[in-house]
Amino acid sequence: MSGRKQNIVYSLTEVKALLCVLVILNLSCLSKDHQLQKSKVKLTALQTDFNILRKTLEEAHPGLYWYTERAAMDNYFDSTYNLLDHDMTSLEFFKLLLPVIAKVRCVHTNLHLPTEVGNRAQFHKLLPFNFLCQDGKVFITKDFCSTAHERLEIRCINNTTTKKILETLLNRLPADGYNETYKYSLLSTGAFREGYALCFGQPDSFVVRAVHTRSLKDVVFTVKAITPQELSNTVRSVPKTPLQLRFKPDLSSAVLDLNTFEINTKKFRDTLQTIFKAIREKNCKNLIIDLRQNGGGNNDNVSALFSFIAAAPFQHLKSAEMNPPALTYLKYINRSQDFKDIHADASGNYLVNYRYAGTIVMNPQHENLFRGNVVLLTSGHTTSAASEFAAISHFTKRARIVGEETGGCYYGATGGNFINLKLPNSGLEVRIPTIRIFTAVDEDYLHQPKGRGTFPDYEIVPTVGEIIDGKDVQLKLAFKILNK
Repeated sequence: MSGRKQNIVYSLTEVKALLCVLVILNLSCLSKDHQLQKSKVKLTALQTDFNILRKTLEEAHPGLYWYTERAAMDNYFDSTYNLLDHDMTSLEFFKLLLPVIAKVRCVHTNLHLPTEVGNRAQFHKLLPFNFLCQDGKVFITKDFCSTAHERLEIRCINNTTTKKILETLLNRLPADGYNETYKYSLLSTGAFREGYALCFGQPDSFVVRAVHTRSLKDVVFTVKAITPQELSNTVRSVPKTPLQLRFKPDLSSAVLDLNTFEINTKKFRDTLQTIFKAIREKNCKNLIIDLRQNGGGNNDNVSALFSFIAAAPFQHLKSAEMNPPALTYLKYINRSQDFKDIHADASGNYLVNYRYAGTIVMNPQHENLFRGNVVLLTSGHTTSAASEFAAISHFTKRARIVGEETGGCYYGATGGNFINLKLPNSGLEVRIPTIRIFTAVDEDYLHQPKGRGTFPDYEIVPTVGEIIDGKDVQLKLAFKILNK
């Protein structure tokens, strides 16, 4: 949730999704005779690695018990530890630990294979489709072999139901709290295809049972697997700019596509001055801010953007805190310096408000402040700092939300100041965030349940047909709302 790079092309959400896909893809592409698969790690060594992981999570992760009670988390740790009853490869150990990491319910906590594995990965066989996954269903949005199977709803692949496939993959993907829109977004941007390879194998072909979404007729067909190289050759990569402003003069509206907050702070503030000056000069009465591809970034930029639409002084974070800086296995992690020079509060937690953006009160901009109507477009991709912007906009009633529940939680998240733990025997690597932040909103669990993202004022989820046809029904609804 803090920005470091100045020249960012892809949104942080795209990077997260790509990293998640590449992790799964790397391990799914390992050949059967790969050293990682055939080299066993001794049981006692795996047990040592598991205890190091558990102890470090307990000591460093300030949100470990935010969404799972301590007793339940302890039971889950214990039950998983009991599954360690034989020597395993690092890959098998990795697969065993994925549900443990997901149980932390933190999108910023991630498990990776050893760094060098990606350089030794070999291509394998994948499903030849792009997918839309939503509400327990799986649709084909692109058929890389032909167009014959697009729009079909898949019911079964090689005798495994989509219900079983989704349950397996959802149980292994990280997300904040109890949110599932982010997980479904990952599945729809590659993780379903590669996750299937990880958990259900890589055959030469797939027997698919499906149903036509229009005629509701059942269909059974067989398709050959596709290699990642063949897949990459059929996909045109269109880089998204960090932000783009466009106008709809006939609707007296401006649309700001903001695909990341991971932008140099000074550059972002200067750009905002230019953008909102242009909006003022165009005399726009309506503003749509599109955060559907925004996975967060620099918290300074959240406050900066909100200051251009704020109706009163504000802060977008209540507080930020860390656990007491005592790590048993310090020799296996980096960034130990981040645990120095911090101050405990009365509860024993360590406050980092003085070093974390968003916790100070800010005033609205004096120049180029936008006072018109604001709509935010959100999706499951809207996470981290972007979900904070959605939460504060919703709480202050400064904007109406259109689209889907944000992937990031309404009341806060855990991120920033990451430590990287390398388990000494298996070589697995774990990224653990050490700062818990609380958004400056009141608790209202009736309308905004704990562990869920910001709910839209106007929920609208595109269908498989609308996605294939390129219809932006969410943006269309936003214009309709603004021009009633």
